[in-house]
Amino acid sequence: MSDDLPPIVHFGGPDLPPRCLRDLLRRRIDAVPAGGRIAWATYYFRDRDLAQALIEASDRGVEVVLQIEGAPRRASANAAVLAMLAAHGLRGGLTVATPRFRPTHPHLHSKIYFFSHPAPTVLVGSFNPSGDVPEDADVIAEIGDQDRGDNLLVELREPALAEALGRKVTSLTAPFARLRNLPRVAGRDATAWFFPRAGRAPVDRSLADAREIVGCISHLKAGSLARRLEREAANGAHIRLLVHDTMRRVPHGVVARLEAAGIDIRRVSYPDALPMHAKFILVDGLAWFGSFNYNPRSRWLNHEILLSSRHPAIVEALAARFEIIAKAAS
Repeated sequence: MSDDLPPIVHFGGPDLPPRCLRDLLRRRIDAVPAGGRIAWATYYFRDRDLAQALIEASDRGVEVVLQIEGAPRRASANAAVLAMLAAHGLRGGLTVATPRFRPTHPHLHSKIYFFSHPAPTVLVGSFNPSGDVPEDADVIAEIGDQDRGDNLLVELREPALAEALGRKVTSLTAPFARLRNLPRVAGRDATAWFFPRAGRAPVDRSLADAREIVGCISHLKAGSLARRLEREAANGAHIRLLVHDTMRRVPHGVVARLEAAGIDIRRVSYPDALPMHAKFILVDGLAWFGSFNYNPRSRWLNHEILLSSRHPAIVEALAARFEIIAKAAS
């Protein structure tokens, strides 16, 4: 297949078929033949059908590498899937990130899904396979229904970049991760940064002297991004933000400060408390996306991925999606 296949942005949301992103992952698992490779990293993983598909892929001779969070915010959320996977073992390919010091446990929050066939491709973004059938209403009430809420996965089809990100999955939670994260993984279509890492957050640098900033931000706390946005608004930048409607993810004080700075910031609220879990920022034609949350835990502790791209296929898709989500904002 050609090396020039452009990226594709896949969305989930209240206006789209339920479970469309997890169905995409299921199709990709089934398409990898014996001798191929699947490498995933994810935070919540409750979807037993997807777990069974990974087990079946391993049984047919696919190398399956899975890094999964063992102690997410909802402590028992992954328990059923972890039990299935641990009983099978994925031929040694399963790694569970478990806490040593629980208050400062660095959560594995990256969302990376690599597939070697029919051509190397990797999907990165905000989506966890955190739903299940039949569903547990109590769990969904706490973590949100990501099978129906706003989410995205960017499919990168540049072979060298996809392969590099697939290899990175195996070292996400290795010792001295902060040092291992310093090199960027750069390709033609996108550049990836991994966290935790020392130094300034790369997205903050891109905001200097920006003229137009729009973003869907599911988690935003007081910190460097909020301060930089205030500064750029004072310098004349036109800024529009859509954020999650819960105070835990986006505190009222942060919204009030940004509004006072002249920023158009609105909460997105859906029926059934569906989450606005999309994570992307567009800065004068530069797209930022990934698993990264704009809060101190993601910046300094968690294992995260943040990517940037100027590819028109990504920038234009995210810009169009912003306008769709904006229609639901209060």
